[in-house]
Amino acid sequence: MWWHLGYDTVVSSEWGTPDMFEDGLVPELLLGSKYGRRLHFWDLQRRRHLQEIDFGEEHQLVFELRPAHDPTKAYGFVNCVVSLKDLSSSIWVWYRDGQKWAVRKVVEIPAEPADPDTLPPAIKGFKACPPLVTDIDLSVDDRYLYVACWGTGDMQQYDVSDPFNPKLTGKVRIGGIVARASHPGGGQPPHAGPQTVEIRPAGQRI
Repeated sequence: MWWHLGYDTVVSSEWGTPDMFEDGLVPELLLGSKYGRRLHFWDLQRRRHLQEIDFGEEHQLVFELRPAHDPTKAYGFVNCVVSLKDLSSSIWVWYRDGQKWAVRKVVEIPAEPADPDTLPPAIKGFKACPPLVTDIDLSVDDRYLYVACWGTGDMQQYDVSDPFNPKLTGKVRIGGIVARASHPGGGQPPHAGPQTVEIRPAGQRI
């Protein structure tokens, strides 16, 4: 959860109950659209539920919340880990629309074609490696959004000066389920890609 103090609002996302993830993601629950797919908006002072936005059964694991740091701005970003339609990941922006909150998809990251023999059993039939965006982080000046693609191994940077029109400005591949790319600094390739991301306050290290 995060908050917009200037708008007396808390925003919360959904994941699942502990039995849905304590032993890892459950493929049957994922393919059955049982994981979280909604945003909730709450009155901070009165602690009351105000609004719910459902992303639809296709969109599973509506996850990390990154509101604008500027307290006068009523928007933020949230990632959807996977689409059941094509294994893509997506980034959405929530924003104030009149007296209500709304969402809009602003980035879609497609799955990459892959040899089924290199894929986990649950996704072999797709013949593709999903990006599986597991974390995002917004720079303190609200200019750059960093996106961790655990599945493909990409760390992506978007210019979000205009939050409704992000522009991909850079990426580096580290690991990945299939790619197994080595870190640019050397060493053995990790078994999967970047999973959590934090930007140092000065913005010079990720």
